[in-house]
Amino acid sequence: MKGLFPLLLATLSCCLLTGCFDLVEQIDMKQDGSGTIKATLNLSKSKTKVASLMQMKSVNGIKIPSQATVTSEVENAVKKLKATKGISNVQYSLDFTNFIATLSCNFTSIQALNEFSNTLSKQFNTKLISYNSYAYNRATRVFSRSYTYAPDIAKQFAKIPSEDRQLFKDAYYTNIIRFEHAIQSQVNKSAKVSSNNKAVLLKIPATNLINGSTTLANTITLTK
Repeated sequence: MKGLFPLLLATLSCCLLTGCFDLVEQIDMKQDGSGTIKATLNLSKSKTKVASLMQMKSVNGIKIPSQATVTSEVENAVKKLKATKGISNVQYSLDFTNFIATLSCNFTSIQALNEFSNTLSKQFNTKLISYNSYAYNRATRVFSRSYTYAPDIAKQFAKIPSEDRQLFKDAYYTNIIRFEHAIQSQVNKSAKVSSNNKAVLLKIPATNLINGSTTLANTITLTK
């Protein structure tokens, strides 16, 4: 799941072993290209199992991160984000009772939004920026997201016992992008436009991303 959101990497081991989780990204775009992004990783459906797993050092060769490790990794990422040009108001929360983690910030431009991904890619040693990037043309009011499927995700998933892979049927990735202007069109067949015509919702099973059957790429055209 490395290409989705780096916060997931800190608890990836638990996700792989519990299967049941929700990852939600929310982006609010302003007309000038600035905005906010918030990501939430929710493992509360499996909190009892996650709590048990985190008492162990490893399971079936998979290293289990401790609360201290997760906290340290996220705090280091937050520190670097605060020093990233165009990024401000960086906030995070880690709930080790319900196992819900959030990370949010403001960005001044689409370039800053991509720097958000780039900074986290370096922190977590993953190629996030090559998998995912955004573009926005203020003149044409076209917002786009590029996404490249990484086959190594499926290879890692295949190493998990088949009975554990079945657990992923309840794991979902959700992306919500809101705009100030109405949406004229969008091209992702799996996405839906909200009733007020100002947001695009993409909710897909994690297995679709793992096997590459669904893309995150989209081109959204706003009304002028």
